[in-house]
Amino acid sequence: MIKLVCIDLDGTLLNNQKHISKMDKQAVKRAVELGVHVTIFTGRSFGSASHYLRELEIQIPAVFQNGALIIDPVSMKIYQRIELDSKVASHFVELCRLNGVYPAIYESFFAEKDILVEKPYEGAFAQYFQLNSHRIRMVKDLLKVLEHRPSVVEIALVGKIEDVNKLTQQVEESLRDVYTPIENQRKDGETFVEIFGPNVGKERALEFFLKMYRVRPDEVMYIGDNLNDESIMRMVGIAVAMQNAPDEIKRIATYVTDSNDECGVAKALERFVLQERVYE
Repeated sequence: MIKLVCIDLDGTLLNNQKHISKMDKQAVKRAVELGVHVTIFTGRSFGSASHYLRELEIQIPAVFQNGALIIDPVSMKIYQRIELDSKVASHFVELCRLNGVYPAIYESFFAEKDILVEKPYEGAFAQYFQLNSHRIRMVKDLLKVLEHRPSVVEIALVGKIEDVNKLTQQVEESLRDVYTPIENQRKDGETFVEIFGPNVGKERALEFFLKMYRVRPDEVMYIGDNLNDESIMRMVGIAVAMQNAPDEIKRIATYVTDSNDECGVAKALERFVLQERVYE
């Protein structure tokens, strides 16, 4: 029986207009009323995602920035906060300059303008930077900024897949244990890779919830749609992929539900959580 449900936001619970459908909201509410723990696992920052948690009335800790931050959105108690050493971030900025990759520094979990860049971005992920323009602060030199702080949240590496792959091969061996690379998405030959501090990842965040609620991995359902969901989907009892997910994610899923524009989350909850409790 499923006791914990973890749901991704973009491309999963959020439709293409970045809204949560009435049907999805009702399904989440019904699951909670039946005693199931339901929470959000997102790559988004707390500031860009917290209003969705308030909309759903999430009452338990939630996961932000792929597990770098685990926080209770009601009490604001922080359970996990993992940052990236600024020296490591500086090393990646230098490699970006050598390989023609676009770097973006995320300096804080809670600052309104948390994304630092040196110049405007042009490429396959232009929409992302446009939608987050209110978070962006332009600086002359990222390396100079990093000199004056001990750590940041993450650095994003955005560019052609082959250029980012070449860059990651050049990272010093001595740094391998102090950062976590997470590929978020691929689009039109480009990739968006995030570099976090050590031991970050949705699968690592799940371990926290397993201990907190004393549930087994086979009692967990995860619903997601993208590359940063792969590791956690391999851990849980029921891994649900959205119809709009890439094929590599669908292949590892237990079940493929309808798309994020067709209330796929609600339909997965109905199939694996709500019906099960009605007939038990």
